[in-house]
Amino acid sequence: MPKFNFEATGIGSLPFKDPKAACRLVFDNFKHIPFWPQLNNRSFKEHMYCQFSEGLPGIVIDEKKRSIYIDSERAASGMEKAYQKYLDQDLDYFKISEPFAEGFYEFIGSFKKEAPAAKFVKGHVTGPVSFALSVTDEKKRSLIYDKDIFDLVTKVLVMKARWQIRELKKLSRDVIIFIDEPYLVSIGSSYVNIPVDDVIRSLDEIFSAIREAGALSGIHCCGNTDWPLLLKRGVDILNFDAYNFRNEFFLYHQDIRDFIGRGSTIAWGIVPSSSVADSTTPEDVGKRLKDALKVLEDKGIDGSKISSLVTPSCGLGTLDEQMAKRIIEMTGRVSDILKGN
Repeated sequence: MPKFNFEATGIGSLPFKDPKAACRLVFDNFKHIPFWPQLNNRSFKEHMYCQFSEGLPGIVIDEKKRSIYIDSERAASGMEKAYQKYLDQDLDYFKISEPFAEGFYEFIGSFKKEAPAAKFVKGHVTGPVSFALSVTDEKKRSLIYDKDIFDLVTKVLVMKARWQIRELKKLSRDVIIFIDEPYLVSIGSSYVNIPVDDVIRSLDEIFSAIREAGALSGIHCCGNTDWPLLLKRGVDILNFDAYNFRNEFFLYHQDIRDFIGRGSTIAWGIVPSSSVADSTTPEDVGKRLKDALKVLEDKGIDGSKISSLVTPSCGLGTLDEQMAKRIIEMTGRVSDILKGN
């Protein structure tokens, strides 16, 4: 397991419509761990749920209405084929095609010229819990409440991650895949009545598949959640909103100590992904993270032993381009400050 020293990377989404401009911003500011950008303003197909839906039987995407759902009857008739493709490990069947990810294909095409110093490359996939909570059937029932569909959603996302790893390893042998799980904040609440064991089983399946394919697994959750549940998983990198939820996260310092002790990495989402970035500086943000590390040291955790990455607190796809550019540049600068550059 590598030990990171505050290298910078991003979450996934950027507000740009031009994939060349988006990739140029990434390459200019994240020289060691560039990521391919999700461009949800370019097309609804690059929305975080649509982008990873190809190959899921019964999926219906209406770009004009900006809606995505599963047709239950078509899903039932197509499940056997999808499962067989999964069992056959047919990665190309579950590929992300160019209309759904122009940022990915531009990243692939320009990488060798633009990223000579890259140590890792980072991809991402929407997590099974967030996907299955947000996408519904035709009756507006979340897919997570249908065990068979939820299991198939997990397997389709596993194949999306593995397909990415295969393609990204053509650029670098060292690949990171983040699972984006914003709706993990809902687990355990009175609004989402699903067994936690089902959530754990789904997450563990995708983490294991990423590692077996030779990449590092990461998870991004931009709200407060059941941190021990994640810290006890076999995930290599945990990315959280350290700007807003540091105190909540630090309540579980024993679990954090165990997580770090296994050689796992904390990706500090310390750069605010909002207009707050206009009223702060890279130096302020760097100090905020140094203060956080001091809190952990006061709890008996040696900060020098923590493998750390630096990221924005969340994806930037809902912001305007200028604000996103400022946050990306600030993230790179915060990394330099913490590395002593």
